[in-house]
Amino acid sequence: MFEEKQEKPVDPYKTVGAHRDLIHCVTFDPHGRRMATCASDMTMAIWDRQNDGKWRRSAHWKCHGGAVWRVIWAHPEFGQILGTCSYDRTIVIWEEQIVRSEKDTKAKESQWIRRTIIADNRSDVTDIAFSPRHLGLMMASCNVLGSIRIYEAPDIVDASRWILIHELQAFHTRCGCVTWSLSRMHRPLIAVGSDEKKAGGKERVVIYENIDGLRKWQRIHSLVFDMPCPITDLKFSPISMVDSHQLAVASGDVHVYNIKVARSAIIEEEGMYNPIQMSDYSLIKVAMLGDHRKAWRIRYNLIGSVISSTSLDGTLRSWKSLFVNQWVKMSEMSVDDYVPSPEEVRAIVGPMKYTSERLPTQLEKTFF
Repeated sequence: MFEEKQEKPVDPYKTVGAHRDLIHCVTFDPHGRRMATCASDMTMAIWDRQNDGKWRRSAHWKCHGGAVWRVIWAHPEFGQILGTCSYDRTIVIWEEQIVRSEKDTKAKESQWIRRTIIADNRSDVTDIAFSPRHLGLMMASCNVLGSIRIYEAPDIVDASRWILIHELQAFHTRCGCVTWSLSRMHRPLIAVGSDEKKAGGKERVVIYENIDGLRKWQRIHSLVFDMPCPITDLKFSPISMVDSHQLAVASGDVHVYNIKVARSAIIEEEGMYNPIQMSDYSLIKVAMLGDHRKAWRIRYNLIGSVISSTSLDGTLRSWKSLFVNQWVKMSEMSVDDYVPSPEEVRAIVGPMKYTSERLPTQLEKTFF
């Protein structure tokens, strides 16, 4: 008889914490080699992945005067650029500079320079999103007053100058998330969701289309959810069909929609006739991926074949597309399998010099 081989549990990466309060956003750069985190302690941290697979903190600083809700990476084509938004009603654009001395051949810790502060919002900025690369250096933001503001950097080399080019009133309740479509062959779309808990039976997701000839964004469709679950996240698939987009929405569970595109919304070749008019779109719900009504954040993989969600119960779930509009659960991973013991927490945090009043005993009470 052959002995059954028992799979060893995967050890989590052990890193020294950078934040002293609730972490609101964790995001990877497009290459997956760097990670940015932000938290309620008004700080942001940058992490670099080493050759041995471990993560090293390369920068950590106070970036806002209030809790930091989101941090996002711009496409590497424009440089190492980050955007953050906060409870202090501002959006800040950061750019990295590597400091090296002539005598020292090794790179020192990276320095992130604050390029500009966008402070024209009248309320808390809840989410921001950079546009896809082919549209240039643009950014959409949403706030608690239900409006979307779209900014553009006229010179992609100069990240210090941003111009407000559009402002849209999506809801009369708060907006919680915003995203761009990624297709190059269709007119750009922006989808925004409301995370207002008491908005049951009202519009919860609104989709806009950009008509370049008219230089304006037109509302093309909206979604109504009967359940009181807020819209916590939404994402367009990175891969689109010739005649449709795919949009995933986290509202308790993960809802997947196909957005049928009219021919007038397909970007024709240069010299071909393309009428300047609003296109006719239709939405079809193709799947509902059960997440025990606790879905919080969702992401597609690079080819749009896998949707992953992180949940309020600390579980990561992934679904894979087998055929057209058919999804099956691929994996489920609970955070309880990776929570360190109190002794491991003391070993990690013990050597640190505390800059706050939170001690190891308090960490144990908080997390265990």
